[in-house]
Amino acid sequence: MGQALVDLQSLDLSAAVVPEDELRTVLPHRHEFALLDGICHFDPERKIAVGWKDWPADAWWARGHVPGKPLMPGVLMIEGAAQVASFLIKRTSQWDIDRFVGLAGLNEVRFRGTVVPPARVYYVSGNIQVSGRRLARMNAQVFCNGQMTMEMELLGTML
Repeated sequence: MGQALVDLQSLDLSAAVVPEDELRTVLPHRHEFALLDGICHFDPERKIAVGWKDWPADAWWARGHVPGKPLMPGVLMIEGAAQVASFLIKRTSQWDIDRFVGLAGLNEVRFRGTVVPPARVYYVSGNIQVSGRRLARMNAQVFCNGQMTMEMELLGTML
């Protein structure tokens, strides 16, 4: 790992390519845990998706993590990446769109930087390997200010 799944600079990341109502149909997360504002790139043939989240300076987690120097918690980076991965799995595999994809595990997690609000964070997922109808593996990366801040292999399971 260490190499970007997709060159973000080569993509038009300025607008959503998936309508919000479709995104919310695929992902059940709401309120504080709706960690995607939209999908700005979706390539079903290559099985790659890019989503984003805009965090304001007063993001709900910023006050307590860490006072005086807010840093986006790594678990929220993982969750945002998992939400893009869930979208990708449901849109490119035979998995039921109305079932929940749960996080089953993480491999090779590496933190490579920090996210300080206000910030736009991009979540990238790709290289999906689906094993039957219950387990999937996929690579995921998190970017902020043009830099990779995290990368991992996610394992998802249909619940």
